[in-house]
Amino acid sequence: MSEIERESLEVDVLFVGAGPATLASAYHLVRGVDAYNEQASARGVSQIEAPTVLVIEKAANIGDHQLSGAVVNPRAFREWMPDFEDQGFPTEHVCDDARFMAFFAKRALTAPITPPNFQKKGYHVASLSNIVKWMAEKCEEAGIEIYPGFAGDKLLVEGGKVVGVQTGDMGIDKNGAPKPNFQPGMEIRAKVTVLGEGVRGSLTKQLVENFELEGANPQVYETGIKEIWKVRPEKHKPGRVIHGSVFPDFFSQINGMWLYDMKDNLVSFGFVTVLDSEDPYNDPHLEAQKFKTHPFMRDLLEGGELVRYGAKAIPMGGLTAQPKLYCDGAMLVGDSGGFCNAFRLSGVHMAVKSGMMAADTIVEALAADDFGAVRLGAYTERYRASWAWTEHEEARNFHGSADLHPLFAMMNTPLMLATGGRGLKDDLEFEAGHLKMRRLAELPEAQRTAEVFEFDGKLTFSKEHLVGFSGTQHEVDQPSHLVVADTDLCSDVCSEEYGNPCERFCPAAVYEMMDDPERPGKKTLFIHHENCVHCKTCDIADPYQVITWTPPEGGEGPDYTQM
Repeated sequence: MSEIERESLEVDVLFVGAGPATLASAYHLVRGVDAYNEQASARGVSQIEAPTVLVIEKAANIGDHQLSGAVVNPRAFREWMPDFEDQGFPTEHVCDDARFMAFFAKRALTAPITPPNFQKKGYHVASLSNIVKWMAEKCEEAGIEIYPGFAGDKLLVEGGKVVGVQTGDMGIDKNGAPKPNFQPGMEIRAKVTVLGEGVRGSLTKQLVENFELEGANPQVYETGIKEIWKVRPEKHKPGRVIHGSVFPDFFSQINGMWLYDMKDNLVSFGFVTVLDSEDPYNDPHLEAQKFKTHPFMRDLLEGGELVRYGAKAIPMGGLTAQPKLYCDGAMLVGDSGGFCNAFRLSGVHMAVKSGMMAADTIVEALAADDFGAVRLGAYTERYRASWAWTEHEEARNFHGSADLHPLFAMMNTPLMLATGGRGLKDDLEFEAGHLKMRRLAELPEAQRTAEVFEFDGKLTFSKEHLVGFSGTQHEVDQPSHLVVADTDLCSDVCSEEYGNPCERFCPAAVYEMMDDPERPGKKTLFIHHENCVHCKTCDIADPYQVITWTPPEGGEGPDYTQM
């Protein structure tokens, strides 16, 4: 395609992604400028000219791509908007019954005392999709422009400084040729660009790599499978919040679960599977389906009805895996900055707090008309002085403990709570999850074939069936947004070394090895990109790191309404 003429838009502050971190930041920024100007007027000094603030979002509608538990610690929202409840925060229920459970093959044990990190009484059970819809309304009331359906495609960097973002082209066919409805992406230029794309964002990857922002440890992830069920009325318990550990095998890995009751006899069920597994047959979707056959879950869900399905990767590395949060012209917030607290399986309040701290820093940058790294570095200073840092510091050795051994993690967790996060050993190191995967030849012969599991279509469902409950939609006639750098590697090397794990770790049946008519006895990779639920698992778990998730045409993807 020849050089494309692109429109250009200039703003003062650009937020990429309309999630809790960016929306909190945009709103707090506007209010912060007003407060600064009131004080400046009283002191008789120069005021900040009202900044132009823009939020772009890849989903067609605000909230469509937002997925979380979510049981929300209200602390950050009270700081952000003290009367947030009176302002219509979309609470389903407030937790008054927090439990922690341990699940074994046929038994479930409830802890007599809920561990402090899972004590959720007073937290708000809500849909993250509904939360960000509500936050977006508050932002628009404050005069903030929000453009849904605009996916950030490329960072604009000039002279070693981020100067904005180029949005993705739309209307390109699967061969890369423009269709009659072709629309080139625009360049959005900004004094400061705030990336809040969520987990493993494509622009965040570019920023971290190009500006060498990596943390002390690499970021590691788990994949959360979430389902919403309408259960029998007698099984519905408003205010109940359950977190649990699942022990399929004491000597390999520990997975996790959550269960929250929502309105209208709905329950939010989630299952979390580690992605730094040694098992090339590690399959988050399958693990979640198998867990529903546990007597506890079967009793809860039988006679109920599946309503929604989704999946999302979760950053689990904690404090030592967080990247540097700023560079010349750019900042990272929310999951893009690794703010999720895996120890508490809680991230929404951390996202909101990160956005507020970024906004306070931008107010100072606007006042000084300086958006360099030194000025924006005050963001980290604010973070280190905040309760968010204290909360992360308490959890700093959580993943490192699990990486040493699941049994060590079980023993070390209480000691971490007692020692402010240190535990038995401090400064634990770990490696990227995909490096842990073992080749088939390294496994005992009995473990070299995938487990066969029959889905009953009532309680357990195939990936293909569940994708229909995610609301995902993608135009088929477009280039795949899942880019595999070397498909021959899939056929000739990965099939022998790992057995093509992409067919299993993807929770949406995107990757399929099919018979190659041109090479008898060989298979070739086919990508069903239209199934993608935007969880980013493939980008993370691929052992060769040749899969890159990129945004599809603006607006496309899952519809996580209620999620």
